[in-house]
This record gives sequence, C-alpha cells and structure tokens, in this order.
Amino acid sequence: MNQNITRIQKTPTGMRGFDEITEGGLPKNRVTVVMGGPGAGKTVFALQTLVNGALDYDEPGILVAFEENAEHIKMNAAGFAWPGGFESPDEVTFMDAQLRNTVLDGTDFDLQGLLAILSAQVEETGARRVVFDGIDVLLGFLDNPLAVRREVFRLRDWVLQNGISGVITAKTNPQGAEIDPHYDQLQFMADCVVQLSHNLVGHTAMRGMRVSKYRGTSHSSNEFPFTITSGGIDVAVGSRFEIDHQVSTERVSTGVDRLDAMMDGGYFRGTSVLISGAPGTAKTTLAGAFTRKAAQNGERTLYVSFDEDANQIVRNLQSVGLDLEPFVTEGVIDMLSLRARGYSPETHVVEIINAAQDHGAENLVIDPISVFTHFGDTQAAEDAALRLIDFAKSAGITIVSTTLLATKSPEIEATPVGLSTIADTWLHLSYQKQGGERNRALSVIKSRGMKHSNQVRELLLDDDGVTLAPVYTGGGEVLMGTLRWEKEQREKAEAARQVEELELEKQNERLALDEIDMKLEALRHEQQRRKSELEKLDERQRKQRERREHFVQELARRRGHTRRDKADE
Repeated sequence: MNQNITRIQKTPTGMRGFDEITEGGLPKNRVTVVMGGPGAGKTVFALQTLVNGALDYDEPGILVAFEENAEHIKMNAAGFAWPGGFESPDEVTFMDAQLRNTVLDGTDFDLQGLLAILSAQVEETGARRVVFDGIDVLLGFLDNPLAVRREVFRLRDWVLQNGISGVITAKTNPQGAEIDPHYDQLQFMADCVVQLSHNLVGHTAMRGMRVSKYRGTSHSSNEFPFTITSGGIDVAVGSRFEIDHQVSTERVSTGVDRLDAMMDGGYFRGTSVLISGAPGTAKTTLAGAFTRKAAQNGERTLYVSFDEDANQIVRNLQSVGLDLEPFVTEGVIDMLSLRARGYSPETHVVEIINAAQDHGAENLVIDPISVFTHFGDTQAAEDAALRLIDFAKSAGITIVSTTLLATKSPEIEATPVGLSTIADTWLHLSYQKQGGERNRALSVIKSRGMKHSNQVRELLLDDDGVTLAPVYTGGGEVLMGTLRWEKEQREKAEAARQVEELELEKQNERLALDEIDMKLEALRHEQQRRKSELEKLDERQRKQRERREHFVQELARRRGHTRRDKADE
C-alpha cells in the first residue's frame, strides 16, 4: 500500500448532526449534489454551509442562483438567526445567473462564459465554497443528453481545477427521482450525494436526509430525520453506534422521602427514569416532587409539558404542597409548554435539546414523552425518544419522563414508545380498587444498579405533599385505603384484646405467686416454731439426761457407802 496517498479531506458544514453522520462534513475541493423535492430544504442546506464556512471556518463563499432571484434568496435567508453572513462581500457573495427562455430557446450553449465570470469572482473574494443553486433549470435548456453530460463534467472540472468545495442543488419529484432523467449525470459525477425528502405522515410534515453516496470515506447511509428551525437545519443523528454515557454513583432525591428509602437513596444522577401509569395516577405529581427537590438543592431543571400550560401545572402542584413558583421566578426551573400535535417528534426533540442547553439544565422532565406516538409513526416516535435520552445521558443530565400505558388495561404494564426496556429506573403507578374505593399504588418495576423494594406501596396525596403509606406488614393481599384502615383497626383491636388477656393471665399468675409467697411465709413461721419446739425438746432431753446421770451417780454413791459399812461389822 502506498503510504504517500493522502486521504480525502473534509470541510465542515457547521450543521448540527450532519457533520457527525458524514464524519467531518462535505468533501473538500470536490463536488456535492444536494437533491430534493419542493420545500425539502436544498437552498437552506446550501446557504447554511456557506454562512457557517465564512463565519466559523474562514472560508468565504459564493451562491450562484440559476432559478430564484439572488436578492429574494438573500431576503429569505434573513429570516434565519444567522449572524452577519450577507452584509459583507468578504463573507458570502450572491451571483444572479437566471436565464430566460427567449435567450436560449432552441440554442446550444455552454458554461464557459459563466465559469470565467465566476473565476474572477472567486479570485476577488477569496471564496473557498461555491453553491450552484438550481442548476437543473439551466441544464433544462439543453435538449441533447450529451450536451448535458458535457456541461456537468465541465462544471466538475472547474471545481477541481480551482480547489473549490462545490455544492449543486437539484430538484427531484416527491418520490425522490430526478424530474428529468438527463440529470442522473449529476449523481454519477458527484463525489457526495445528499438526498432530502419532505413528506406527510398523517397530517404532519416529516423531513428526512440521507447521504446516498460519499466517495473515499465511511459514512452512515441511513435516512435521518431533520428539522428546519430559526438556526437552520438540525439533523437528528439518533443514538450513536458506540455508547458513551456519563456514569455516576451520586444519588439524586426523588422528592419523596419514603420513595428514596425504597430505592436505597434515590435515582442515580445522569440516568433515565420512566414513570408510567393511567391518567390520574399522579405521574405529574411525582415529576413535580422531583423538580422541586432538585430546585431546593440548587439544581437547574427544564420541565417540558405537552398540551398543558405551565402556569396550570404550577397551580395544580400547589394543591398538593409542591410550590414551584418561587423557583420558576428565580430561573432555577424553566417551564416549556409545547403542543403535541401538528409537529413531528424530531421538531420537539430539537426544541427540547436547544432549551436544555440554553438553560444549562442538570435535570430534564418530559411530561409526557408518550405524546410522540400522536405522530402516527411508531418508529419515528421511538427514535425521537431514544435520541432525547441519549442526549441527556451523554450530558450527565437526569431525565425523568412520564408516559401513559400502551393499552387501556391498567393491569398491562407496557409503554407506547418502548422506553421501558432502556430506562434505568421504571416506576409504575396504578389504581387499586378495593372496598368501593380507588387508591393509587406505586411499585418499582426495575432500577438498575441499586437495591430497591419490591412491595406495592400506597401513594398518598394531601395538602402537605406526596408520600407513601408505611410498609404494609399484614399478611395476605396488600390492602389500601379504607380497607387497609379497617383491617389495621381490627388488627389493633385484636392485638389490644390479646394484650388484655395476657395482662389478666399475668395478674392471675401474680396473685397465685403472692398466695404462694404467703403460704411460704406461713410455712417459714411454722418452720421456725417447730425449730424452736425442737430446740426446747432437745433442751428438755438434755436436762433429763443430766438428771438421770445425777440420779445414777447419787444412787451409786449411796450404795457404795452401805457396802463399806457392812464390811466394817
């Protein structure tokens, strides 16, 4: 292999997402063709490349307009939030190359004269990027396919000889095919081909971008959604092939003390949390508790709500003791309210990401993320949700999303955008119907990397805030609400009765012991008396023995004296 071969160089467009999927931008000093139907964004793509090149990469540019009046293009571009760009000829120059049917009708021509003028303009301005906008209009005047081919390659040769990065825009029909088959020479000639689409899915517009060809380099050939905002084109690159998320062992509070205890301290920072449940199960309340606690800790949070005004959310949360208003006023919490319908999921994602970056958010709440499914394209909804989560986790932002259930049956714990499989923590809220009551219940279905309780807990809302009922320690089915209260009262009464019975038994035993003690005391007295009597008896016996011994001695003495008397006689 020749080590002296130079790899293809690239020139960045500065277009968010596009430079990532092309791994650097457009081919430098080569030709790129941008194709698309009406309203697909071809001219915007070209303009954004010129403006960013001039302002960010010190590469002035020229736009050669073959179809639309150059001044009109300039006026249209002024509607974007691009700084400068068109005020100084040292940055972006417009060249009007419109032709009329009366000039070229039935006449063969070439681009030599135009390219000569353009060469002088390049030398004067130092342009390094040139856009040929709508050149297919000019080529349409040529009836001979060989003439079209000749001029296409003449244009390419001029770009290569002058060391210019060239971009050519061309029209396609709504199905993506060239309007004139003669123009297929553009795709074969170009080093890079970018195809733009603009279709309706249901009643919502959806834009797509695909790099179908890129010589000499690797690139993603998938189609990516993109949006056109005030800042220009933003390409939704989706999740990257390699995962590079920030991982932390730091805990962030859920905003509910007993839920923190259930989860061994709270959520991991920078993870994705999913709160699922039927309408009215307090999903927004849990999200609000998390938001308020984060604000109390000085953390900036972006709270995104769909189809509900931010002021209404703040008011409603105040009814359960969660006051976000002071933090909204201080700017710690940024409330962003969007309409769910009428916009593609990617439009929402771009809006949310931009708002999060502008706010410097450390936490992100999406309430609910399941609105993406209103778009009607399940894959687009899932891709948008994944992109949002990937953005948050890559930036170390803790993202809490609420979602409705995928079915009308609350017993089926499934989410409509399939996020339950990739969420790090999944809290599920449900209703428990018992004893004529509907009570809210919370369970931790999963929480990666941490110990967590597996018990279903009752979720309680009141003026003082949101909390969980104490751990249910009764046997059998977990009861909630009045049934739990009734059972606990019965258990308390039964426990009190058992305590009373035990106390009575203990009292009886104490009385029996007292009686035994009294008997023992009497026996001790009797024992002492008998011991005393025994001692008296012993004393009497001793005295009797002494008297007997004295009597015997006296008797012996007396008898002994009588014998002596007889012997003397």
